[in-house]
Amino acid sequence: MKQWLERVESSLSKALEAIESGDEIPKENMYMLAPLFYSQVNNMNNEQLLREMSEENEEQFKEDCSHDENSKSQYKFHYVSSFLNCYVVAGKIDEMKFDRIMNYINENLNLFEEGYEPY
Repeated sequence: MKQWLERVESSLSKALEAIESGDEIPKENMYMLAPLFYSQVNNMNNEQLLREMSEENEEQFKEDCSHDENSKSQYKFHYVSSFLNCYVVAGKIDEMKFDRIMNYINENLNLFEEGYEPY
């Protein structure tokens, strides 16, 4: 699990850098960068798979926000979830492993902005 934490921390750091260096990407949309960083980390250039990852991540984000509109401000959580979901879409991990990794990440990284109270 430690290698997943390191991989996620590295990717999250790059994504945060990307949104801080430019004004065109709002923090709430940082999750959209996940497929791009996944493709860099895994040397993947399959356009169809990238599109599928983007669509799946968009659906996941909308689903999460439909339960709690304030969750959209938790951009780090949504980015990490989307980044790991790319591995599910690519068939590298299954949903059960995704859940175990996400739980481990949540225990070891602070992904939530202060003052966040989920519904």
